[in-house]
Amino acid sequence: MLSNFDIERIALKAELPIVGVFSKDKLPKRHQIGSYYINLQNFNDGDGTHWCLMKIYNDGDLDEHKIKGRTPHTKALWFDPFGLDMPREIEEYLEDYKPIPYSNRQIQGISQTECGWYCLACDLSLERKDDKETYLEHFEKFLSLWSDKPSTNLKYLKALFKPL
Repeated sequence: MLSNFDIERIALKAELPIVGVFSKDKLPKRHQIGSYYINLQNFNDGDGTHWCLMKIYNDGDLDEHKIKGRTPHTKALWFDPFGLDMPREIEEYLEDYKPIPYSNRQIQGISQTECGWYCLACDLSLERKDDKETYLEHFEKFLSLWSDKPSTNLKYLKALFKPL
């Protein structure tokens, strides 16, 4: 399993818009656009259990809610490679962004420890989206790339990050 330092180092090397790496109970008070790597274990409970990605974004001119002369609506999405909905703390943190799309497909095996790598892959994919796509459109495209077999996904994931 990647550490918070590993995730920060890889995200910076890949030039991802990382806001930070946080425990679910230690999110920053101020929201900002970018990528939040979230560990689902509380800060004081141990060394971490499972990484997820929360992304706050703005699609600019592609945003269907844009009204002339107003700032486009900022949105959020949630990625968990186990395909689970976000914990209560995250849901409360993102209250102003509802509805929040999330991954509902399990692409990581329960006994696998590559959750941080899956989150980095998702973020990397979102940041390399076509300028004519919204983040949500590309998020759905990213999720559709994965097999229903976690062992197949792990091979694909390792090949994706082999250059790093």
